[in-house]
Amino acid sequence: MIEISGAVAHKFISHYHASECIMASMPVDIEVTMAHEVAQILLSRIIVSQGEFIFWHEVNIELNPIRKLLLDYFFGGINFHEMTVGIMRVLAASEKNISEGEVYMAAFNQVIYNQKSCQAVGIFKIDGKQPFIQSSLMDDQLALTLTKGIGIKDLNKGALIILDSDKNEMILKVFQNHPDVKYWRHQFLMIRPLENEFYQTKNAMNLCKDFALKGLEDMTKVDQVNLLNRSVDYFSEKRLFDQSEFEEEVLASTEVKVAFLSYKGDFEEKHQIEAISEQFEISKPAFNAAKKYFKSVIKLDRNFHVYVHGQRQEIERGYDEVRGKNYYKLYFDQES
Repeated sequence: MIEISGAVAHKFISHYHASECIMASMPVDIEVTMAHEVAQILLSRIIVSQGEFIFWHEVNIELNPIRKLLLDYFFGGINFHEMTVGIMRVLAASEKNISEGEVYMAAFNQVIYNQKSCQAVGIFKIDGKQPFIQSSLMDDQLALTLTKGIGIKDLNKGALIILDSDKNEMILKVFQNHPDVKYWRHQFLMIRPLENEFYQTKNAMNLCKDFALKGLEDMTKVDQVNLLNRSVDYFSEKRLFDQSEFEEEVLASTEVKVAFLSYKGDFEEKHQIEAISEQFEISKPAFNAAKKYFKSVIKLDRNFHVYVHGQRQEIERGYDEVRGKNYYKLYFDQES
């Protein structure tokens, strides 16, 4: 949905966040020869982050200060420097314990969103620079200089804000190196997930995983793993999610269907998410990200792990009264 391979940066500024912020007096116009490379360095890490976001405010979206500053900039009400100074003031007011460091901001062109070339702005926080050695050869003499700079991995937090001019609204990609940092998304940017196919797929798969593991108290471990596997197979094989179809093909019994519908409402309320749609296009990136948490393994004491990938009828659970132990019986054609 978002493509940066042709993106170019045309303006850049670096402010410094501290107890008393240091503001740069003017931005730099990036030379054409550097414009593409600068964009790739700044954007390559953030573009692979999961999901997309939109601005939000608990009272009125018009009161979101970062959104207002960006709209004023995109539509010519303020210049790039004025916008960045305003953003720094919002950052300084959002959290008292933000670590000191540089804040880079850049303006981009040719960011592709929904197959359209869009304007965009990036905000990046750098908590520390890495030392590196720079060498140069002059008159057969090698000169070494120890200096500090940043690379892709030194961008600790970032936000790419893309203007969708057709809808007069903005879409964000957001990155932060520590998921438990709350201020970047909630206090500074004030954003929430965009409820698109990625959001729907991720939430639906999380619901299926939670239901398989916790939804029915009398469900055996084998049946739990079997339900997890059937859920993954459904999302893997289908292009569209259809709840009625999912219930028929994966849940099967009336008792499990009723329990699933009840659990779905509780899950949405507990996790404070919008109701998961009954039909939506399945996002393959969201599926690939979520499926790694579907564990098809039964752990037996510290001795054995039983991996169950299908064929529920080929595994039986029982109890040996002589040994006083539970057991699994597996049926197979050959071993390797």
